[in-house]
Amino acid sequence: MLLLKRIFFLILVQQVALMYCDIKAQTNGKEIAYLQTDRTAYIAGESICYKLYVLDEATKKGSEMSKVGYIVLRPAHSDPSLKIRVKIDAGMGYGSFLLPDTLMSGAYEIVAFTSAMKNFGEEHFYHKQITIVNRFDKALDFKIVEPNPKDSDLLQQSNLDFKIKTDKAVYGIREKVVVNLGTFNSKANVSVSVFEEPKIPSTNQSIVETLKNAVGTQTIQRKSIYHSPETKGKILRAYVIDAKTQKTIKDAIVLLSCIDTVPNLQYAITNSNGLFQMLLSNYYNGKELFLTIRDAPGDQNWQIKLEDEFAQSEEWHPKLISNNGSSKEFIVKSQNIVYINKSYQLNKSPNEKLTTDSASICPRFYHCKATTILPSDFVPLNDFPEIAIEILPQVRLSKDKGKYNVQLFNPLMNLFSAVSPAVFLDGVYVDDIDKIIRLGSDQIKKIDIIDNERAFGDLVFSGAISIISKSNEMAGTKPAPCSLRLKNDSINVGSGMVTIDSEYIQNKNIPVFKQSLYWNANLELNATDDTHFEFYTSDNTANFTIKVEGISENGTAISASSNFQVNNSINVIGK
Repeated sequence: MLLLKRIFFLILVQQVALMYCDIKAQTNGKEIAYLQTDRTAYIAGESICYKLYVLDEATKKGSEMSKVGYIVLRPAHSDPSLKIRVKIDAGMGYGSFLLPDTLMSGAYEIVAFTSAMKNFGEEHFYHKQITIVNRFDKALDFKIVEPNPKDSDLLQQSNLDFKIKTDKAVYGIREKVVVNLGTFNSKANVSVSVFEEPKIPSTNQSIVETLKNAVGTQTIQRKSIYHSPETKGKILRAYVIDAKTQKTIKDAIVLLSCIDTVPNLQYAITNSNGLFQMLLSNYYNGKELFLTIRDAPGDQNWQIKLEDEFAQSEEWHPKLISNNGSSKEFIVKSQNIVYINKSYQLNKSPNEKLTTDSASICPRFYHCKATTILPSDFVPLNDFPEIAIEILPQVRLSKDKGKYNVQLFNPLMNLFSAVSPAVFLDGVYVDDIDKIIRLGSDQIKKIDIIDNERAFGDLVFSGAISIISKSNEMAGTKPAPCSLRLKNDSINVGSGMVTIDSEYIQNKNIPVFKQSLYWNANLELNATDDTHFEFYTSDNTANFTIKVEGISENGTAISASSNFQVNNSINVIGK
């Protein structure tokens, strides 16, 4: 009865918290996403550098609500090819991801969104079209997205207050380019890309166009399934269902742990819809997650059904047109440049800077002192029942209907507890005691025992047994029917700054062919001094575009572009 009261109280607190989040989301939680990439055309095997802006719809400033962004790359009429999770700080996040060599040639769509944006429908996500070509595609008979006419008046308006000036209009190969962005009327953060003008038409909008054309959500009806804004980190959403009836189960307790050198635990309780949510800190990034239902009835088939945070309800069905000759010439050139770079291993610039993400503290099950037993201190024993009999007097194993049960002796009560303790193997809460039965002295490194009652949040355990194996035995076990094992994704990290190193420029023995000359995801502008940056051209002669996108501290969108030419007739190596 006491446990039921605690569970009811926890559910009440959870519902109040969700109501608070819902009220907060209704007042200032409407967000707009915008994604800038370093280019719009790629060869499979190259990396895409990106900057994700998450803006408050009302103020157009960086959103302070969502701390997690999602990016999906998908081809036409097919499931997603890549799923990327991004850390958002003050409404901005950036990184890079590698395009697999196996991607087929064709049109692709990048979708960017936050969990809070799901409450208003996928039509409010950001959608961007790019072209990806397989390096070994010789036929080049794929189709591209039909371009939409640009709003020329809007583009001219967006460039009125912001100008990009280069020190020259035409440059030679391997020559330094100096760019002046002048002063802006307020501080701003922008992303800058310098790339060869693609001969493939683009349908993408600038950040100015995106904010202008964003559909207002004030009168839009919210979706029936509410998604909590991820204000502190990723939220794992899943349901507990009866596999036979497909009905959801309320008040089920779900435990989460990961392989580690110490026992760790987190738990959640399903609501009236069978839904549970868990906040995943940085500790869980890239780890394998072990989820299990505590005290699941043996005569029922309860299961955990995970919700895919990247899922799109509909496939992408764009209007495609045939490619043309000028595009093919550009694509063949791009394929050759990638081949050269791979041959000389010049795919990454030596001065590429990578972001890092620090891990958070392990959610330990206990912090008190435990009794530690090292099986290596005793004669070898064949299995855990034999270990329990010979060197663990406080542990008693029994067998009922072919299933083992474990009990701990409670010194305060001077008897064995009728309630089973929490058992951990390699830091993971064990969903079936049989997983430790076969382990003998040769497999076990150490055993920690806590023989008194332990409270973990609102859950009470009669004690704890933690077994650390010598060779990560938990990784090879099979989940019980009421359990789920999955690999948690990592926060995407990558290029914040990419440019050609001057050492490459001075080395005449190395070919330097680049279609992307410069990428800076975080360039700060101020209202008092001019902003300058510089980079080098490569051996690639072509027309290049400088693209600047960003947002000022007062919520003004910034979008500007400029062009220059690289001509082989001007040779200034060593200048």
